Amino acid sequence: MDPSFDTWTSGFLFGSVMGFFLFVILLTSRNKKNYPIAFLILAFSLILSQYVLYWTHYDKVYPYFDLLPTMCYYVTGPLLYVYFLNLYKREVNFNYALHFIPAFLMLISNIILILKYFGLTGMEIPFMFFVYNQEWFISPHMIIYTLISLKLIQRNKQLDSEYHKVRHTWSTILISLYSLFIISYISYYVLRNFSFFSDEWDYMISIMMTVSIYTIGYFIFRQPSVFDGELFANLFLPIKNKNESFESSMLNEFYENVTKYMESKKPYIDNELRLVNLADQIGFSTHLLSKIINKKSGKNFNNFINEYRLKEAEELLLSNDDHNIKSIYFDVGFNNKTSFYKAFKKKFNCTPSEYISKKSLSSE
Repeated sequence: MDPSFDTWTSGFLFGSVMGFFLFVILLTSRNKKNYPIAFLILAFSLILSQYVLYWTHYDKVYPYFDLLPTMCYYVTGPLLYVYFLNLYKREVNFNYALHFIPAFLMLISNIILILKYFGLTGMEIPFMFFVYNQEWFISPHMIIYTLISLKLIQRNKQLDSEYHKVRHTWSTILISLYSLFIISYISYYVLRNFSFFSDEWDYMISIMMTVSIYTIGYFIFRQPSVFDGELFANLFLPIKNKNESFESSMLNEFYENVTKYMESKKPYIDNELRLVNLADQIGFSTHLLSKIINKKSGKNFNNFINEYRLKEAEELLLSNDDHNIKSIYFDVGFNNKTSFYKAFKKKFNCTPSEYISKKSLSSE
């Protein structure tokens, strides 16, 4: 049979292309929290692409990727789980790479398969037992990660703020989509044992992957803040104060988190502090953090940080400790004396020495 496309396969192909596009969008957003979900979409897109090759018989023309879906199935659960860990600000260490061992073994099989097709090796493809019986390994693997993800979501369920409510809703949507995908996958291998089964039922797996890709794509374009670390979306929740917009309500909560972090951790004393560094420490995107600071403080990032540095400098100048005025600028985070004196004089209308003199006179 000659390779050809029909309506279904054309739709699935478009879905996989959309997935590749969303992968690039999320990966270039520079928000590391979203990298796992970006690679999850990539895995779905690669599986979908191979299925399209199979149904259109183009797999006979391009047989190099026959084992690709097996590898991709094994990365979906760990990727979703690490995304939730990032979302709930849980530590992800290097040991988490162990979760990807099954996917790595299948990667070896894929590489050897490609080398065989190009005549570069004659060795047998390893781990084929796991490919021939993949439903018995992949299904439990995905179910386990669904359960531990659900446990994580429930353990961290907080509804005391708009931020936490939206985060919980978004987590529920993601885990629901993944659960439906697993049900579709398992149902295919169950139903194929019945006489009424048709190969087209395999489309259900692809339909769920396509729905997942389009749903995530919808949130990216309809409410990009979900993927920018902002997580405020009017389509999810009403707000308690009807006189306040949802965005304003969320910005207030986020700004309070920022100021608490500034006061407790004092990141501003780092002379090399940049917007991207602070955003990474707090867990926001640079776009969101800049937006919060600009809208709630009325200052740009540099002026916002300098306010904390000047406040720290004022406390040091008025303390009984023996601080050298000429070097105090470095202790509070300024890179040079000139910028410190300029900012100090702009705020207090005098130099640090004059400020100390004035305070000394007023206390007598």
